[in-house]
Amino acid sequence: MKWRQMGKEINAEGTTVTYWADERPITIESRRRHIPHANGKPGTWDHTSYFVLWKGHEVKECWTLRDAKAFAETYQGK
Repeated sequence: MKWRQMGKEINAEGTTVTYWADERPITIESRRRHIPHANGKPGTWDHTSYFVLWKGHEVKECWTLRDAKAFAETYQGK
């Protein structure tokens, strides 16, 4: 399955990149979020999760883009 980047949104909370496949109504969102440091330390660190969406509804969260693509390519929908 061929995946293409279809959008990128940057805001104060982080960055969301959306990937789309021509063949199916499924997308993957890469969500990078700024997480405040613990114990009141200044600054943030970034955490990225990958969400598979079927027709606009979240169906699974994955830790890597590779895992999200593998799941999306075999997902049958509900």
